[in-house]
Amino acid sequence: MLDCELIIFDCDGVLVDTEPVTNRLLAETLTELGWPVTTEESIERFKGRDLHVIRAEAEAVVGRALPGLLDDYRARMFAAFESEPIAVIDGAHELLDVLDGAGTHARCVASNGPQNKMQASLASAGMLGRFDHEGEARIYSAYDIEVWKPEPDLFLHAAKRMGCAPKDTVVVEDSSSGVVAANRAGMRVIGLAGLTPAESLVEAGATHVISSMHELVRAVGG
Repeated sequence: MLDCELIIFDCDGVLVDTEPVTNRLLAETLTELGWPVTTEESIERFKGRDLHVIRAEAEAVVGRALPGLLDDYRARMFAAFESEPIAVIDGAHELLDVLDGAGTHARCVASNGPQNKMQASLASAGMLGRFDHEGEARIYSAYDIEVWKPEPDLFLHAAKRMGCAPKDTVVVEDSSSGVVAANRAGMRVIGLAGLTPAESLVEAGATHVISSMHELVRAVGG
């Protein structure tokens, strides 16, 4: 599964377990603005998608402009990251340990989220330093290029910055939009089933689907 030169990891839901917290806060924010949404509905409908598109949908539902939605949501999110330490996805540290030992795969993070969100969540989970290379954080955001998944641009940008060809790159994703983006980029993609069902990842075009990061630990470690 990991016969490649570069592994690109999504952040939320692949490395750090932020999705329950962030979707709870997004649901609360939307509900207060007039669109009743539960945490479960937020996960199903919005997980992995561009917040600007979500705001446009919310504005269409409530029938008015919501210019403060994103700032309100992000303020709640960063406050939660400080008060609720973010957990690491089970098996993620073990996989990175095995990759360190193998020394055969470059790695980076690429996410729809802004840099400060990734930095905060990875730091809270104790993973930020694991993507540092000679003082440079190998973390790429859709906000850097202003193109979001499911478009392929973010993954292509990350691979170019890492000096690897798309055909030699594997993406690890847990959202359908991320799987679609990786496919469009000409990369193989491993879907991590969890909040997104395995069948949805297969339908989106995942090359392989796993239910635990430990499956990749075994694949690399033999």
